[in-house]
Amino acid sequence: MGANLYDALGVRPFINCCAVRTVHGGSLMLPEVRAAVDAASRHFVNLDELMEAASARIAALTGAEWGIVTCGSAAAVALATAACVAGNDPVKMMRLPFTEGWVNRVVMVKNQRFAYDQAIRMIGTHIVEVETIAELDAALAEPVAMIAVLGVLESASRVRLEDLVTRARPRGIPIMVDAASEHIENPSPWLVRGADLVIYSGGKFLRGPQTSGLLLGNKALVQAAWRNASPHQAIGRPMKVSKEDVIGVLTALEIWFDKGRAAREMARWRADVAAIAAPLGVPGVSTDVIEPAGVVRVPRLRVRWDAARTGITAEMLRLRLLEGAPRIMIDDMAATANSVEIDPFALQAGEAAVVGAAIARVLNTNAVAAVPGAAATPDISGEWNLRVSFLHGSRTHTLRLRQDGTAVSGEQKSEQFAGPVSGTLTAEGVELALRARYEGSIISYQLRGALNGGAMAGTVTLGSANDQHQGAVNLAQFGGGEWRAEFVGE
Repeated sequence: MGANLYDALGVRPFINCCAVRTVHGGSLMLPEVRAAVDAASRHFVNLDELMEAASARIAALTGAEWGIVTCGSAAAVALATAACVAGNDPVKMMRLPFTEGWVNRVVMVKNQRFAYDQAIRMIGTHIVEVETIAELDAALAEPVAMIAVLGVLESASRVRLEDLVTRARPRGIPIMVDAASEHIENPSPWLVRGADLVIYSGGKFLRGPQTSGLLLGNKALVQAAWRNASPHQAIGRPMKVSKEDVIGVLTALEIWFDKGRAAREMARWRADVAAIAAPLGVPGVSTDVIEPAGVVRVPRLRVRWDAARTGITAEMLRLRLLEGAPRIMIDDMAATANSVEIDPFALQAGEAAVVGAAIARVLNTNAVAAVPGAAATPDISGEWNLRVSFLHGSRTHTLRLRQDGTAVSGEQKSEQFAGPVSGTLTAEGVELALRARYEGSIISYQLRGALNGGAMAGTVTLGSANDQHQGAVNLAQFGGGEWRAEFVGE
């Protein structure tokens, strides 16, 4: 019945081998959560009264001082930042995100910058990057509103959480950890190690409502975050959390902390990994299990193949599985040219065998070898004026291109966007990639088009991604547009 709702819109559901990515729908709510959400939808309650009661229960379940439900973990990041910058001072709350003259600096370790730190900056803060203890000490010599930590990369940093706590606590600077994609524990190891606030997703591993998150930690700061949130008329008003979300997350937490759950789920994941691997024991294909490590708690299956033998790339495999029946979505971010990783967390009963058979079918079907095109003869070296047209608005660039055979390199400049150009000439036309870093993300244009004398034109794919998530999905997340370039001269 559920699938038919999507089919009626012409949207084909898929088997999810990517765990809990928001772009793919996060996770499926547990049956108990669906029932609780339905029951909650049948009554009216006061949101402040509900959150006060829910917060006490969240604290009891998680071992934190206090906790609130938010409309996703990115909202929790923004609301936690607002609490650290403005508290529940109405004079400041009403002025966010205009923070000139306030303490509005947020310190982050450089290798922990990530796409979602935009939720920190939207409050009106400025992020100060540090890489060493000496740089941290220098940054803390001036007033700081908050220190932000990306949990999944903390262990790889030269500056550890304990280093931050030692220096932040005497200064009264709160430390917030984004652990959205981690498994929640009681007590949270981040709070045990000294963080003041920690964030988890409610719609990922917890399998609560997809649009939910959790902010846990210091009671006063969490309460201040709630006062900056909807239904209150502050900066978080657009970040509305519903009564159904609150009850759904509470129900998911009750189930999550059932003592036998973890062992049962680990057994199911291992059985699914084995079922996927079973039909892949063919010449030229190998599999191995990536055991859980660090904050990763789910075993994954790595599938490798001889690309020369099959003529299949990872992106080709991903697209062919999406074209099949049933559709299967595999992860683009962990893929290499000839390997993919399959995450069993989101698989439903019976789906593992279907996934293994589909991958085997694609890899056993020899791809038709592409006929090499004739060497591209046009030389596009020189200066070009480029105009990119978006869904609304446009942007002009100056390109300086160099050509070596079919390979293209160079530089581009535009207002607030400049960086290297790379690409290639093919028998079909030209492909160019424009990328540049801004804060924690890399902005990406992927241009494809045709040459026509002194002009080039075609379509552009728009996106951004942080250093860890350079996959095809993120690099296309902002849609597309059109472009045209005119040759200026050598």
